[in-house]
This record gives sequence, C-alpha cells and structure tokens, in this order.
Amino acid sequence: MKFTPRLGRLMSDRRARQLVGFAGALALMSIAQPAWADGTSIESGLTTVRTWLIGISSVVGAIAVMGVGYAKLTGRMEWGRAVTVLIGIGIIFSATTIVGWMSTASG
Repeated sequence: MKFTPRLGRLMSDRRARQLVGFAGALALMSIAQPAWADGTSIESGLTTVRTWLIGISSVVGAIAVMGVGYAKLTGRMEWGRAVTVLIGIGIIFSATTIVGWMSTASG
C-alpha cells in the first residue's frame, strides 16, 4: 500500500474570513480619532476614514483588475467573475454619489 499525502488548503474559508474581519477591525481602530462634542471633529474623523478607504480601495481595485487580466492572459478567465469585479469596483467608487441620491430622495 502506497502512502500519498493529501495536500489541504492553508486555511479554511471560515478562518480566512475571521482573519480578514479581525484585520479590518484592527485597521479601523488604529485610524480612529476621539469624538468630541462638536460636529466638526466627527466630520473630520469621517473624512479621514473616507480618504483612507478610497486609498485602500484604489489599491485593491487595481489588484483585482490585474488579477482578471492575468486570468485572461493565461486563458482561465471566467466572464462572470470579471463582470463581478468590474461592477464591484464601480459600486465602491460611486458610493458617495449613490448615498447622495438616497439622501436627496428621502428628504
């Protein structure tokens, strides 16, 4: 009988989601600013968070597009996944506009 070791994944999907969630919470806590009683501190804190998130999402979006391009280059691209990536990037970068539409529609 020949022994053939099975190669498993490095970590489970559940564990990976926990790790990403913990890293995200840690990042948000590290950039948090104390909230004072006046509205300007809160607004400046939220502006800082928005600026950071735009910077991070720009990098993540570029990596996602490069991943789709690499998959196309190697002949392994799935059109559904490519469209999903493009729609996700569009939603991320138009979030301010979408929220603006919702706030004017409700008021």
